[in-house]
Amino acid sequence: MTDTVTHPPRTALTAWRTPVWIADFDGTEEINTTLRELILQAEKADPDAALFGGIDAIKSSQDILHWRHPAIDWFKSRILDAVHALTADILGEAAKEVTQGIKAEAWAVVYRSGGSLRPHTHHDSAWSGVYYVSAPSGDDGREAGYLQLLDPRPAAVARQVSQGVVRVQPFPGRMVAFPGWLPHSVSATATGDDLRICVAWNVAYDNAWGGMR
Repeated sequence: MTDTVTHPPRTALTAWRTPVWIADFDGTEEINTTLRELILQAEKADPDAALFGGIDAIKSSQDILHWRHPAIDWFKSRILDAVHALTADILGEAAKEVTQGIKAEAWAVVYRSGGSLRPHTHHDSAWSGVYYVSAPSGDDGREAGYLQLLDPRPAAVARQVSQGVVRVQPFPGRMVAFPGWLPHSVSATATGDDLRICVAWNVAYDNAWGGMR
């Protein structure tokens, strides 16, 4: 009698992959116009508005999720869309068993001529994202103002087995979401371009669910 040795099929295991969610929402012209006006008005009155981590990038309106306005309610719903999509991508069917609530925060960022943001992470959050309210139209090949997602594996970069930087063009009505630990930066806005305005956000999970706040 001969023993039969069976071999499992060869499979490629993808470990610790990084989900990135990009959505372009239709019909956002009126909402973006409203958000732009609200943000620029709030920036003038915000005593804490200041440069942060970059050049000519003003962070302000850090209480934006508490504003009572239909445009903010719409924006909150888009954050939930991103969180649900990313969680489902990672956990699959098990995502339905996640019963923890989320805590969310958001703030406005206004980039003026030459404005940029150095590489950084949002290490205290599970998910982070950005929604573009306004951005200069067109792309002249300089990738001005692009969101740059950086490979989080330094060793892979050093050994040239990385695809390198993933660049996402800013576009009004576009939301990009990713894990908070993913390093990212923003390339400089072209000199003389119009304002580039976005709303950045973080989400963390909370055992004491009290709704988005």
